[in-house]
Amino acid sequence: MKITGFNIENNCESIIYKEISLGRFPHAAIIEGGTPEERMALAGKISAALVCTGGEPRPCGICPNCIKAAADSHPDIPVYSAEDKAKAFKVDMVRDIRAEAYILPNEADRKVFILENAHSMGLEGQNAILKVLEEPPAYVNFLLLCSSKSGFLPTVLSRAAVYSLGQAKLSDENAIPREKLVSAASDIAASLAGSDDFETVKAAGQFEKDAALLKASLPVMQEIFAAALRIKFDAGDVEEDISEISVKLSSRLTRRSLLEASEVIDGLIESVRQNANHNLTVTRLCTLLRRAISN
Repeated sequence: MKITGFNIENNCESIIYKEISLGRFPHAAIIEGGTPEERMALAGKISAALVCTGGEPRPCGICPNCIKAAADSHPDIPVYSAEDKAKAFKVDMVRDIRAEAYILPNEADRKVFILENAHSMGLEGQNAILKVLEEPPAYVNFLLLCSSKSGFLPTVLSRAAVYSLGQAKLSDENAIPREKLVSAASDIAASLAGSDDFETVKAAGQFEKDAALLKASLPVMQEIFAAALRIKFDAGDVEEDISEISVKLSSRLTRRSLLEASEVIDGLIESVRQNANHNLTVTRLCTLLRRAISN
């Protein structure tokens, strides 16, 4: 990745730069919003600055650690991506990351873990990573990249600082706008607030001939269930565009139902990644979610 210095005219980057310079950058940071490229670029600056040995301003760009960081070859800056099937955030992978965190750095004074699309970790994965976030080794930093912090459990949010790049944007001009994804996911969520199974089947009808919409909407559904849980736990604000439906779900469903529904979405996301039959996935979406909320 191309590593540049921090833009101190940008409020978010200015705050981060000051915290790093003062040795106060948190062990766990959530970087939300912007495009995936913008989130990764900022994570690159942060990780390079944290391992830099060239002095101020950091990253210097010329010390051995900075050079390796820019070449994506630094052994102490591992990058994990949930979009890569070989590195999907299954709970076993998260446990491997957690174990790796307790191994001393190879070359730098710190190890910086970059987790792309970290919000797609399931509940088990978030609980697994929570253990190292609660008592991290002194030499470790975690950078959790996501479109929105709403996908995280309250316990994870309470142990990480949040840095926002503004409203999440899609880098692909042909990608589905977030407004459409929120609408589709909200339709499914709203149907679960009622007692009529047919309403969920009706809401899922929009996915029958649109596999791309289903794939892109599932993570937003996960955001909605996580936000509803946060409301249940009285654990802070949620994103404005999903707040209304999250409040509705929180008032209608129990914590157990919300947790089980969230686990259903985790499983469906993984099924889609593995190219499961689309029609079967739509059917499972309806059946498993209705079963989850009936428990």
